[in-house]
Amino acid sequence: MRENALYKLDSITDNPKYEGFAFVRQNSFRGGFDLVSDFGLQGPVRKGRRYTVPPLARLWKPQRVEGRVLPFNDFPGVDILPAFSRRAVDALRDFLEPNGELLPLVSNVGEYYAYNITTIVDILDREKSEITWSKDDPDIAITVYRYECLPEKMTGLTIFSIVEAFTSTFVTQAFVDRVRQHRLEGFHFCKVWQLPPGVSSEEEDQSETEKELLVHTARGLLPIKGNTIVIRLATAKVKASKAEKDRLAKLMDELDHLLCDPRADAPYFGSLEGDDRVDGELRLFLSCPDADALVQKLGPWLKALSWKGRVGIMKRYGEFTDPNCREETIDLPNLGKP
Repeated sequence: MRENALYKLDSITDNPKYEGFAFVRQNSFRGGFDLVSDFGLQGPVRKGRRYTVPPLARLWKPQRVEGRVLPFNDFPGVDILPAFSRRAVDALRDFLEPNGELLPLVSNVGEYYAYNITTIVDILDREKSEITWSKDDPDIAITVYRYECLPEKMTGLTIFSIVEAFTSTFVTQAFVDRVRQHRLEGFHFCKVWQLPPGVSSEEEDQSETEKELLVHTARGLLPIKGNTIVIRLATAKVKASKAEKDRLAKLMDELDHLLCDPRADAPYFGSLEGDDRVDGELRLFLSCPDADALVQKLGPWLKALSWKGRVGIMKRYGEFTDPNCREETIDLPNLGKP
């Protein structure tokens, strides 16, 4: 049997293939600050290291969510909360149902569930762990720098929160193994225990994150946001007109549709990150692993682009925040010319 371990579970972030959901509704069912505040512990945190989470399912109505989630993403999250696909629920049901509530969501990409964790456990060896404690409540940790668990308290655990960090989601090796066995997508596991002496969870997490931000391309493994494309649309006047802004919104929808491939193993070319408006110009920003490949992919769409003003394409061979990367600008009439 494999040695047990403790992992912090998050959705994959900074990778456009694994974007998450957000609630459309913000109003609380419990009369709290917002819908997210309905999850987990309610009211003052109990002392004595005994915690209970009141049920939310009896108040819940299926909630609409929005976001550029692709249907192969099994763990997109919703706002800061865990959220699972139906495929993930079917594979993990015997872990999920005893330890929380599966609350149905309404999406345009498939069947998903928000997850309200109800199991909060007291497993840390406080003497050996490295923790900064709250001045107001000695039971509440501000930061856990190093986790050291009591092995005898880990038996039978799969998915839960811990007393010292009850807003985070933790899982054990059995949960990780099940996710990998079923090849579920979108899960980010940061191992926090057991780690070799002198190795921090931050170092482990950085290594795992770096792997998640690489993508297979025709040129080999490349950073998924290693290059940038900027599409520059000249406006008729200094300030963009309503018609130009409306056209920009339609172009963004077209780009999303063009670059969105529902297959997990589909070649990845890039993702629309957003837009910007400056005097005399509207701009669309796309991140990509290979600027040349993305421009080639967008070539037919760009050539058919209907825009009354000048259209330019800037290829940046580096991340957009890199001020020193090489740039190449192409006017739309010259696209594809040597």
